[in-house]
Amino acid sequence: MVGVNRVFNIDQMRQLAQSKLPKFIFDYLNGGADDEWVLQNNRAVFAKYGLLTEVLKDVSEINTSTTLLGMKTDLPIILSSTGASRFFHPEGEVAVARAAAEENVLYGIASSAMSSIEEVASVAPGPRFFQVYVFKDPGLNSEFVQRTKAAGYQAMYLTVDTVVAGNRERDLRNQLSIPPKITPRTVWQVGKRPKWAMDYITTQAWGFPNVESALDETTKKDFGSIAEWFASQLDRSFTWDDAAHLIAEWNGPFVIKGITRPEDAIRAAEAGATGIVVSNHGGRQLDRLPSSIELLPGIVDAVGDRLEVFVDSGFRRGTDIITALALGAKAVAIGRPYLYGLAAGGQVGVSRVVQLLKAEIERDMAMMGITSIDQINRGCLFERNRK
Repeated sequence: MVGVNRVFNIDQMRQLAQSKLPKFIFDYLNGGADDEWVLQNNRAVFAKYGLLTEVLKDVSEINTSTTLLGMKTDLPIILSSTGASRFFHPEGEVAVARAAAEENVLYGIASSAMSSIEEVASVAPGPRFFQVYVFKDPGLNSEFVQRTKAAGYQAMYLTVDTVVAGNRERDLRNQLSIPPKITPRTVWQVGKRPKWAMDYITTQAWGFPNVESALDETTKKDFGSIAEWFASQLDRSFTWDDAAHLIAEWNGPFVIKGITRPEDAIRAAEAGATGIVVSNHGGRQLDRLPSSIELLPGIVDAVGDRLEVFVDSGFRRGTDIITALALGAKAVAIGRPYLYGLAAGGQVGVSRVVQLLKAEIERDMAMMGITSIDQINRGCLFERNRK
């Protein structure tokens, strides 16, 4: 079987991850909401954009470094916060954190992580943030603020597009549960992936350590009940006033993730946010949202220099990332690509994904006649069918 060092692009890494995971786990990683229209459009829309070259430039030295939320990183890439990473590899968030620190890229863990705030901080000294949802319990959100500060995290993210869970029909068809239900189908799928099965059986039991303080003793003992608790705690009444209170309590770099309207980007700035992520949640929530890359220019124009604007959803190539930077993004956040690497090879697989994207960005910049990230602008773009 091909190892991660013989993988040369993100799609090949996806195929390798698929060969390592039971189908119901891979579908959870790879699927989207409803008809998965957004999931497909996130990739197809890049065909609208071309990149222009400027020749006979001295490109003997290429600098891909940048500063994000006051943190110096080697790439304009963020390893986005994703829950339940131990689904894909027994080391989960710990492996990702180590890889991110090694490659000096910004990484965030989620409140739904399977490793604790403190554990991740202890294994990796790199730039990092913690991500919260709009939970009903303000005491839990305050606890997150205090624990995250004490552990030395430099920023906090608030995800605002998950007040209800998306309709992910692959998971419904697979009868996905936590822990996996023992059915003829799951036994067959797990049996075809003996390494994954052995890791699941022999390593520490799955759990959500960051929310244990909010759980009663009965819920703590039942992993399925913990998952149900998460769904029940999403606060549909959370407003901009609540966000502003959390931002003030954190009192540091703060990013709101899930913005699709210029008006909401302006509200984020008014609430005191440092940055935003233009996002359709990778096609896993509302299945008629435009692609993030299409929404990006209008949002950048609306907020100007008031916020650092990041973007995610559908990015797989260095050319995709350069396109986003040209449209005004400060950085691109990736989720599935590094999780493919995690599933395919743990920490080494995550590092390989970052290295592949770095090599592509450096090569693309050289061919475009660009030597530093700050030289990438809209003049680098050719937009097809632009009116």
